[in-house]
Amino acid sequence: MNSELLVEIKRLYYDEKKSTRQVADIVGIQAKTVIKYLNKNATGTRDIKLACQLRTTDEYREKIKITQIGEKNNSAKLSEKEVLKIRQIYEDLLSEGHGKTQAQHYLAKKYVVKRPTVSDIVCRRTWKHI
Repeated sequence: MNSELLVEIKRLYYDEKKSTRQVADIVGIQAKTVIKYLNKNATGTRDIKLACQLRTTDEYREKIKITQIGEKNNSAKLSEKEVLKIRQIYEDLLSEGHGKTQAQHYLAKKYVVKRPTVSDIVCRRTWKHI
């Protein structure tokens, strides 16, 4: 690795508090290469306590809140279109006389998610931004 790349990795990891995966994406190398570099060459590797402190600031929470919302969340199983469709179908089922739980079970089966997930969507506990 050239020295400019090493300086950039340090800056992103220590100063900007990026994860190793984010650093790897930015500089265009594999995450395990970043980890190897940090373990081998870095003088001030973040310890667990310090890393936890860095990730419990209000600024960090707000950053995560914005960057991991909706479909951007790596663990999202539904798209925004599907969430809107679930809400619409749920309202239609209720207006046809179906019970809340019955409608949620139907939608959960249709979209291959659990019933509480559907409940959270229709009650706007999740996917609040749409």
